Amino acid sequence: MNSESLKKLPLNPEVNVRYIKLGEGGKWESECIEKNIIRFGFGTYKEERFKLCMARRWDELAKQFIADGKNQSTANRFTKETRLFFESDATTVWITFVGEYFYWGILESAPPERYFDGDGVSRKIAGGWRNTDINGEVLTKDRLSGALTKLAAYRGTSCSVDVSDYVIRRINGQKLPEVERAIEVSKKMNESVQELMKLLIPEDFEILVELVFSTSGWRRLGQLGKTQKFLDLDLILPTTNERACVQIKSSTTSAQLAEYIEQMDEVGLFKRMFYIFHSGEAVTEDERVHTIGPSELADLIIDAGLTSWLINKVK
Repeated sequence: MNSESLKKLPLNPEVNVRYIKLGEGGKWESECIEKNIIRFGFGTYKEERFKLCMARRWDELAKQFIADGKNQSTANRFTKETRLFFESDATTVWITFVGEYFYWGILESAPPERYFDGDGVSRKIAGGWRNTDINGEVLTKDRLSGALTKLAAYRGTSCSVDVSDYVIRRINGQKLPEVERAIEVSKKMNESVQELMKLLIPEDFEILVELVFSTSGWRRLGQLGKTQKFLDLDLILPTTNERACVQIKSSTTSAQLAEYIEQMDEVGLFKRMFYIFHSGEAVTEDERVHTIGPSELADLIIDAGLTSWLINKVK
């Protein structure tokens, strides 16, 4: 995206937002995203119809749709969608969904061109399609309002968006004041949980970690801290029969982690290790090892509803 496009977009009415489906059944999605274009059909490749669109003779275009067998209402809708695509400028943000991702872009000023395969026309997206906000945060359906994601089920080609202010805010990386306050509270809660963890004795910290895993579906095999010399938990995930070892440390280093990885290789029983700690650091490039430090562990404790358990243990 060029530098101009990276600037924050003004809220409506300065900017319009329009949804477009990239081909019937999404057949053009991959091509459009890869080539950074929007393809548009409605027979606009036909020479006569293309000339009408370029000349902005929309009444005559509507008559052509009626001649094709469309009723007046449908002909008017097709004509409007075509006009908005051909006349679109930098004041319109085009959005679409491809898989689980939300994409947005602004069309270049160059007019549409007839597409080489004889199916409609195309226009280039200035700087390319983006599936992130201007701060680089990825935009996926699970992180967007249902008022917006419902458009993915729209059966037509394109339509206006009735939550355009929300779309612009999300593209700009702006959140509602209520959301900002909730994020700040969540951040403080995470920090508080990290401090509380450090007050636990090692035995209670191990129990807490076991509770976190049990709430996510993992089951313990053997007694806590009594399974193998190099591990604290021997776990299995019943849904997949995946087995993992867990090493729990109050304080640790990357060098200490490396030693445990060597021991895991010697045992040869596990293909996955979780390395949990609340102080220090542990870094490895071994893809079999998932390190969970204080911040991530605090989030897991909160999500598992174990905050009260933690408070009661240290108060």
